[in-house]
Amino acid sequence: MLLSCSAKRMVPEGKYLLHNTAVRIQGKPQGLNRSDLTALISQKPNRHFLGTRPQLWVYYQTINRTDSRFWRWINEQIGRPPVYLDELATKNSAEQMSRYLANVGFFYAHVDFDISLSRNQAAVGFQVDPSWAYRINSVNFSITDTALASSIDLISQQSLVKAGSVFNVYTLDNERDRITEYLRNQGYYFFGRDFILFEADTNLRNQAVDITLRINSMSSDKHSADNLNRTVPHRRYIIRKVNLFPATQPLSMAKSGVQDTVVLNFRANKKGEPHTMSLFFNGNPRIRPAIFTQLVQLKNNDLYSINKVRQTYRGLANLRIYQGTRISFDTVPDEIPDSDPDARWIDCNISMQRTQSMAYGFDVEGTNSGGDLGLRGSLHFTHKNLFNGAEVFRFRINGGIEAQELAAGISGSDEDKIINIFNTTELGADVNLSIPRFLSPVRLRKFRQEYQPKTNLNFGYSAQNRVNYSRTLTRAAFGYDWMASNTISHILTPVNLNSVKVTPSPEFQKILDNETNQRIREQYSNHLILGMKYSFIFNNQNINKANDFFYFRLNLETSGNLVSLFNKTSLVSNKGDYSEFFGIRYAQFVRSDLDFRYYRLLGKYNRLVFRTIMGVGLPHGNSRDMPFERSFYAGGSNGMRGWSFRELGPGTYQGDTDNIEKIGDVQLEASVEYRFPVYSFLNGAFFADLGNIWTLRDVDYLPGGEFRFDRFYKQLGFDAGVGFRFDFSFFIFRIDAAVPLHDPSKPENDRWVLDKLQLRDSNWQIGIGYPF
Repeated sequence: MLLSCSAKRMVPEGKYLLHNTAVRIQGKPQGLNRSDLTALISQKPNRHFLGTRPQLWVYYQTINRTDSRFWRWINEQIGRPPVYLDELATKNSAEQMSRYLANVGFFYAHVDFDISLSRNQAAVGFQVDPSWAYRINSVNFSITDTALASSIDLISQQSLVKAGSVFNVYTLDNERDRITEYLRNQGYYFFGRDFILFEADTNLRNQAVDITLRINSMSSDKHSADNLNRTVPHRRYIIRKVNLFPATQPLSMAKSGVQDTVVLNFRANKKGEPHTMSLFFNGNPRIRPAIFTQLVQLKNNDLYSINKVRQTYRGLANLRIYQGTRISFDTVPDEIPDSDPDARWIDCNISMQRTQSMAYGFDVEGTNSGGDLGLRGSLHFTHKNLFNGAEVFRFRINGGIEAQELAAGISGSDEDKIINIFNTTELGADVNLSIPRFLSPVRLRKFRQEYQPKTNLNFGYSAQNRVNYSRTLTRAAFGYDWMASNTISHILTPVNLNSVKVTPSPEFQKILDNETNQRIREQYSNHLILGMKYSFIFNNQNINKANDFFYFRLNLETSGNLVSLFNKTSLVSNKGDYSEFFGIRYAQFVRSDLDFRYYRLLGKYNRLVFRTIMGVGLPHGNSRDMPFERSFYAGGSNGMRGWSFRELGPGTYQGDTDNIEKIGDVQLEASVEYRFPVYSFLNGAFFADLGNIWTLRDVDYLPGGEFRFDRFYKQLGFDAGVGFRFDFSFFIFRIDAAVPLHDPSKPENDRWVLDKLQLRDSNWQIGIGYPF
């Protein structure tokens, strides 16, 4: 309240701080939302927080100190200028509402406003009397082009403009786009939405509108004898030739110097019509021409289709050997197709700009895993055209060393802590092959043509040597990924194999034999994960425009279910409590998790980012607990930053964290982060995290860790902190400092620790890139 009162006293004489705005609608008219009208108000009050305006207060306090660089930064980045009442802007907002109401069918709506002044503040109220809504009485067509009229009639049942519905200009615009999209997929290359007009004839007595859809003909390029422009019917265009230039330098349609031509003859399917495609190049094209027959959906003797143009762009974008593609069309004025004398020919030209085939690099980075410092490096090689089919081959050798801090109970030492410099080493290799084609025993021709899926094969092997044990990990996966639209993508991995083999030292094996915590014992045991994964991803970010966007990812994974079908065969051996597949105990579970993010743009460089994570893993059959690699954890540099890596949870568990990395079967987490520029490459952030992990069942070695609906909300950890991000364009180095404010591991009445915080309670997190 002190901040609020102080801000009011700083309002200049004759000015009124806009306190609030409100929209009141008379009655409850169908289809009219208050939020749509509120969005048209141009002046928005300064933001409130618990009855105060802290950003406005900061602005007032620093506006006279902007000669200093520091205070100018505070004023511009943290403060917000006051919003004073502007009667002209208020009047314009009322007029905008009236125009909007007319566009959605309320032709005789009336919008008025009143202004209430109190001391230095103003409140604006808009009164909306929508009167009545005009409804569509009939929909008629006036199309002189008979061929075009026949095409429109085929899709008339799917029209968005229907008799009986409320008149809406925006629905008419959507109908215009729908018709245009349909016609441009039916060969009408030159057709555009501007040819479509809607005429509205209103009837005041019946509050009804008669709609007439008109489609104008095209203007002729030639003048008549009386020097007047004449119109001609819209033409459909059939593709005569498809020409590819797979090595255009630079990206243009220049065809000079072309020496060699390859003509491809193929069929889209066994019973389909034959097609031809021509490739023009100099010397060796260094790519198998046949791969284009699957990726290029534009074929000769087919009608022009804007949808197939998009599919072709999407398919050629999968060829990483090319860094740019351009598709253009040339009309053929002197020839007429025999199959349709009313149509005309068009030639399709596809030019592609080639990039370097091979690349290699070396990366080195420092690591911090729960306070254990280390160093990792990798040497990687990439070939973007391995078998001359635009296959992307990646090979990476990676290694690392780490100084692991060990608890006495694990190491066997009598000392409280033992730190051996670089006592942990890891060496491994990964191989990935991405094929820009759909490799499957099932043809799925329509799916392949529509979505242009890629086939991925992955193999990996790594060996880890630690003080108490050595471990080898073998990975293999086969799957597909494809884009369903510009915002939706899918990843399907029907074969996903992970094999972990652990060899404890004799001393460590004795400790494990006496360990009552089953999760710790299984963490250091051999196991096999063999199953499948699926991911659905939605991302509407526009990389060419700074705006608000959403990101959503849903992962589903199963393991061991297919193997369990062979339990009674020689492939699987029964060991009493569990079974082994080829001598290794296989894991059996179902796991799902989702990640939702919302990026809100505040000004040109500031963002407010929200993230929610939820996940659950259900072990069953051959597994009593989730495998260590598929369990959930909380804490670290990317979430619940007030705790170290895998330090929080599960639930209210209070056990010593030095001898166990805490994991669980359930995860709930939410984060909010305000990001802002500081100076040059330095950016800052304020953030808060809320969440925890739990087990699905009550286990005696993790007391308080079970998830229960009647108490989980009391067991959420809460932290807040500040971060610094060093943006060097090619990578972002991040330092975050957070303190736990609500610690679920403490007694229930002592979990809020605001009054006990000290600087040493801060957890420092180091990361590469943003946390989300």
